[in-house]
Amino acid sequence: MKISWAVLLLFAPLVALNAQSNPYEKVVQQAFPSGGTVRLHLEAGGYTIKAGASDNVVVTYPPNSSGRSSEVRVEIKTAPSRADVFVRNTPHSNFEAAIEIPAHSNLWVRLTAGELNVEGVEGDKDIELWAGQINVDVPHPDAYGHRDASVIAGSLEASAFHISKGGLFRSFSQAGPGKYRFHAHVTSGEIDVR
Repeated sequence: MKISWAVLLLFAPLVALNAQSNPYEKVVQQAFPSGGTVRLHLEAGGYTIKAGASDNVVVTYPPNSSGRSSEVRVEIKTAPSRADVFVRNTPHSNFEAAIEIPAHSNLWVRLTAGELNVEGVEGDKDIELWAGQINVDVPHPDAYGHRDASVIAGSLEASAFHISKGGLFRSFSQAGPGKYRFHAHVTSGEIDVR
C-alpha cells in the first residue's frame, strides 16, 4: 500500500501538468496592443477566434491525425495599429486552430473554406468565407451601426439583428445606433449571428 501511494504522489503532478497543456500543440504568438485591427488570412479549417486575456495575438493548433500539422505555416506580422496573421498549407481533413486576439480589436477575416467561430471580441467585424459556416456571438447588438450580411446559397440567421432567411441570394442591411461596423458574407453555406 505504501508503494502505490508513493507512486501516486510522484506521478500526480505530471498527470496534472499534462492535463493542463498538450506538449505537442503548436503555439505562435506576437505582442499586439488592444484597439488595433487584426487581419486573418486563413486557409481551410475550423477556427475559433476569441478574446484573449493579454495584448497578444496567439495561434494554437494541435497535432493532426493525418500527420500534416508539421507542414502548416503560421506567420504573424505586426505594425503599430495592425496585425496580419497568415495560416497556410493546412491539411485537408480536420484542421482546427484557436486564435486569441486582444478583446478590443477590429477584426477582418478571409477564410477559404471551413467553420469560423467568433467569441467575445469587441470592435468592427468584416468576415468573408467562400464555403462553410460563420458563427458570431454579438452580445450587444446596439454596439453596431452599419450591419450587413449575405449568402449566395444557404441560410442567414441573425437573431442578434432579428433576421432569418434561407435560400438563394439572401442578404440584409441595417443601420443601428452603435459605432462598430458588421459585415459577413458566405458564398455557399451558413451565417449565424447570435
